[in-house]
Amino acid sequence: MAVEQRPINYGFPASANLSASQFCAVTVSSGSIAVAAAGKNMDGILQDKPDALGQGGSVAMFGVSKALAGGTGYAAGDLLEVTTGGAFQTLAGTTAVAKAVTTAPAGVIGTVIVLKSNAAYA
Repeated sequence: MAVEQRPINYGFPASANLSASQFCAVTVSSGSIAVAAAGKNMDGILQDKPDALGQGGSVAMFGVSKALAGGTGYAAGDLLEVTTGGAFQTLAGTTAVAKAVTTAPAGVIGTVIVLKSNAAYA
C-alpha cells in the first residue's frame, strides 16, 4: 500500500493540463510546473491534478511521497529515475531522483523518498 508522510509541498501554476500526471515527476520552469523529461532531473512529485493552464498544483519537493511506477517499475530499496511521462523506474542511467520504499510494477502507485540531485538540468 502506498503512503505519504508529510511531504513538504509547494504550490505552482500548471504549464498545461496535468490531470493525468498525479504522483509523477515534475520540474519548475519560469514559475510553472511541467512533467519532467525521461532520464533527467526533477524538482518534485505532483500531488494533485491541475487540469488547466495556470491552475495551481502542489509539488512534494522533500520527504516521502506516493509515486507512479512506469517502464520497468521498481522494488523497495531501488534508486529511481524518471521515465516516460514522468513516471518512475529502477535507475538504469545516471540521474537518481528518488529511492523506493515499496515495490511497484509499472502502472501502480508506490512510495518513494524524494532525493535532491545535483545533476544538471537539460
